[in-house]
Amino acid sequence: MNTIPTRKSSEHFPGEIALMRYFSEDNPHQTPPDLHAHRDEYYIFLLVEEGGGKLLIDFEECEITEKTILCILPGQVHLPGRGIRGRGWFLAVDGMVVRDEYKEMFERFVSAGNSMKPEERTMNDLRSCAAVIYNRLQSNNGNTGGYILRDLLSSYIGMIAEMYQEKFPLAISKRLRVITHEFKSLLAVNYRFMKRPAQYAAAMNISAVYLYEVIKEVTGQNVGDYIRGEIVIQAKRLLFYTDMSVKEIALELGYEDWAYFTRLFTKISKLSPTQFRAKYLK
Repeated sequence: MNTIPTRKSSEHFPGEIALMRYFSEDNPHQTPPDLHAHRDEYYIFLLVEEGGGKLLIDFEECEITEKTILCILPGQVHLPGRGIRGRGWFLAVDGMVVRDEYKEMFERFVSAGNSMKPEERTMNDLRSCAAVIYNRLQSNNGNTGGYILRDLLSSYIGMIAEMYQEKFPLAISKRLRVITHEFKSLLAVNYRFMKRPAQYAAAMNISAVYLYEVIKEVTGQNVGDYIRGEIVIQAKRLLFYTDMSVKEIALELGYEDWAYFTRLFTKISKLSPTQFRAKYLK
């Protein structure tokens, strides 16, 4: 069985916490053709100054235009489509650099690949910060430089997070963020075996009602839909990137009744598993 390759930071930018590069028409940002569909264990931020293009992120087509910011989350499967042609900045950064409150903001609002258009002043600040980060990465020497680099990266990422916060005002307590993070971490590991909200609530030593309230408040979804959505995303990845049958995928995801799995997938994605595979592999 094929598996979806995951690019690790240790392979992409070994020994560093980030990779910043400038792309232009002569050196477009595009996924190397030998990788095809893949996911990364790190965050990617694209600052497109001019030009644009299309990316496929977890099977949602995302169109990028000039003066746009796009975030790709760790674990999201993406394809280059026509790539991004024009000019701008590409940042890949280890998740340890991204503050928890920023992570929550990105996970809430960029899961569908939605991009943001900064105001001109913010765009200029981002350009300037990107250039300083790039120069610092080229000449990073010792711990002092490392601390400064982390602060610069946090500022750059923070400016992007601030745009989301301004567009989508959100005041969430630290307690709710911690519970949501714990739930998502459990789901990422246990979605094959744990399908009911009550199972996650029990594992977290909280009531199912409280878990429902927290996830609804933080993500805007009820907890059952969130669980099923994660399962369907995993199913789409397997349908696209492996030659497993629908029955085999259902079993892989913990469903002995593959007909039930098919109905669930069809209800959420509006395509049957067979139709989905035909559409994206044509």
